Amino acid sequence: MPRKPSLKKETIQVLVNGTPVKVVLHPPTGRRTSWFAYWNGLVASKSTGQSKLEDAIRVAHRMVTSGCARPVLADAVLTDEEFEEIQRAHFNRKTDPAAKLRAQKTLDDCLEAIAAFRDIAGIKPVTTARVDDCAIFQRKALMLPKNWRKQYPNSQQEVASLSPNTVLKWSRALQAAFDRACRSAGRKSVRGVVEEQKLLTENPWKQFTWIEGTRKPIRQFDGTELLALIDYLEEKWLGVGIATAVAKACLWSWGRRAEVMGLKWELLRTVGDERHFEIVGKWGIEKWFRVPEAFYQELQSLCTGGPFVFAAYPQQLREFYERRGRQREAKMVAAEFKPVNLGDWFHEQIVDWSTKQPKGRATLHVFRKTSLQYARCGEDLNRQVAADARLSEGVMMTNYVKETDEQMRAKSNRMYRRILASLDPKVAQRYGHAETEGCQLKEQLQAAIAAENWMLVDELTKRLRKEQRLTRTG
Repeated sequence: MPRKPSLKKETIQVLVNGTPVKVVLHPPTGRRTSWFAYWNGLVASKSTGQSKLEDAIRVAHRMVTSGCARPVLADAVLTDEEFEEIQRAHFNRKTDPAAKLRAQKTLDDCLEAIAAFRDIAGIKPVTTARVDDCAIFQRKALMLPKNWRKQYPNSQQEVASLSPNTVLKWSRALQAAFDRACRSAGRKSVRGVVEEQKLLTENPWKQFTWIEGTRKPIRQFDGTELLALIDYLEEKWLGVGIATAVAKACLWSWGRRAEVMGLKWELLRTVGDERHFEIVGKWGIEKWFRVPEAFYQELQSLCTGGPFVFAAYPQQLREFYERRGRQREAKMVAAEFKPVNLGDWFHEQIVDWSTKQPKGRATLHVFRKTSLQYARCGEDLNRQVAADARLSEGVMMTNYVKETDEQMRAKSNRMYRRILASLDPKVAQRYGHAETEGCQLKEQLQAAIAAENWMLVDELTKRLRKEQRLTRTG
């Protein structure tokens, strides 16, 4: 059996008023169970009260700077409350209202990861975690059921284990959280919340090999499902026009939940006969997306005079319940429109509907995956120009180039045409594209040209010429 490595004395330097002081740390030996510190001026070495070298170094530093008084251990440890306050200070830097909402969601995810780490690993405060503790947490979490926070001993139903991707999501949030509380993390470190001596000296999440995640099949809606969803919403929520309007907005916008549910009329950009909405998405990225004219008129009919496009949701839902004598549900509907409430409600409708579909469960986010799949053709001009200029795309768009409204409109039109070209005509019509066949052919032709699909260009050109001849003769 290999011998346990012996500890050797260590020498460190501590700056006192700009003057370096040499401190010798003697390891625990014999009856001494802690590291002892000595520097010139002492009659004898002083105990740090710490058996770990890294803790002893931190205590010795404070002993030298505070005149040899050994600090209380609790004062040198970053508590859970202080650790979480550092996270709040980081995310509270945002001043833009939309950015603050996005930051709050990320903060909630961060605090959830911290709580999971504390409960599963059994470490308090979590900042005392070692590398082995973090590795054990990942392996231990994989053995827990998804409802590990609410155990039901008498339940006979088998519950699946936590997904590796969920554990990795927590781990990424924890790695970032520890960086914010680490003095050696550079610009990622959050200063001024606690004393510098309490900040961590290293990040244990960067010192071991993580578990591997699982790759899930990409779930998307096909044309049949898109039509079935509209039928489902119209039948189940008769009179709640907001339901189908949100579905249509999700398809044409390729947006995230918060972006779609929080649409405001002030974001409308009208150019000729085109209707675009300008939004700021995740990471502050600006984009435009175009909607068909018929769908725009539908949105106008739902307008309540408020700032939000879907502000009629609470009133329509309340009236729906009242017509059916469900007064209890009607009273539970909030009077004020909140985008998050609409997002949660519509997400539940997608889940309930999809569980009865052959392809299985889907979420609201599948709309974004579907739209981007339809718009996958074409060239990313920003990326190509940035590559030619030997710049990263992010640097180019941040420091060198500002997109004009005309460029944003052009990008919006390209995405719109690609989505339209990929949709079955029946699906396009049910989702608000009620233009003539000639207009559809023109849009599809422009999308085919953008995608450099010359066979399709030739076919659409012939069809368009035939349509024009019939129009003239008719």
